[in-house]
Amino acid sequence: MTDTWIIAQLLAQSCCFFLLLMILTTIFKITKKWNILNNDEIQINLERRTFLVGAVLELVLLFQGFSLIAFLVTINEHIPSLLRGAMCATGALEANEFGYPLLYFKIGSLFVYSSFLFLHFLDKKEPTYPLTPYKYYLVIPAFLCVSIEFVLMSLYFWNINPDLIATCCSVSFFSQEVNTVNFLNFSAFLNEGIIGWIFTGSILGIYLIYNSFFKKRKEKLFSMALIFLNGILYIILSVYVLKFFFVKYIYGLPSHLCLFDIFFQKYNYIGYLIFFNLFFVSLFLINKLIFVLVQKKLGTDYSLFWNKYQKITLLFWLLSWLVPCLYYFAWEGSL
Repeated sequence: MTDTWIIAQLLAQSCCFFLLLMILTTIFKITKKWNILNNDEIQINLERRTFLVGAVLELVLLFQGFSLIAFLVTINEHIPSLLRGAMCATGALEANEFGYPLLYFKIGSLFVYSSFLFLHFLDKKEPTYPLTPYKYYLVIPAFLCVSIEFVLMSLYFWNINPDLIATCCSVSFFSQEVNTVNFLNFSAFLNEGIIGWIFTGSILGIYLIYNSFFKKRKEKLFSMALIFLNGILYIILSVYVLKFFFVKYIYGLPSHLCLFDIFFQKYNYIGYLIFFNLFFVSLFLINKLIFVLVQKKLGTDYSLFWNKYQKITLLFWLLSWLVPCLYYFAWEGSL
């Protein structure tokens, strides 16, 4: 707990916690008393405060994205240097029982934060602020996420014992003698996973191409919900196929299945590109579903915005396919 990397992250997270705590009272007032049709003193004060509250929330929630990157760098490059036997984030996260829950929670929390930020973006585009106070209901779960992150982060860093020997990639890097058995245990449905990855990815790609260049009518909730579920399945299968199939071509080692080494410099930080592609696609799916849910409250024409957004997402979707496949083709499919 005396390490500067750890202190900096805990201090930053505590600042986010206290900033959100300070504006909770104002948020409760907005959710209970906001009425855009009123011109009384209460409404005028709320309208003044909502700009400050929105700015604070934007700052805090955007910072959480950088916090995830800082945490990943810490567990992948800094903490392994302090633990015997640790070579990457696998050893660092397995140093105690709070490592993986913290990582997964930080990733999941980003989608809560991004949902509010997108609603806030839409609301600022409208002259009557139709999404206020509804968007502020997301601040409560966002505050809980920041609070739980702070607790988990404190528990994780506090319980790291530098005297313990980390197992690290012993669970991901197998000797040739037990290679087949372990692969069957962890990747029993690899062929089905690859087929599902291609199928769900193709559906998502066709949807993006059609919406970007041909479709002009409004999205229906049912069809968007199906595309959303298909897209989430594609993201999950992308990570699964990456871990059990494509990473061995990135490393040039048939038995090394660690997902964290791809974030190292010797592999050109390719992990950041791969996962940013997947994150951008998943962010688009969530934002599009949110937009379909609230579009009846909006009066501004967003067709140009979505046309650009979908074309950019199409590029990231293409990269989410192309980048792993390039490594496969570089080895000509055999390793």
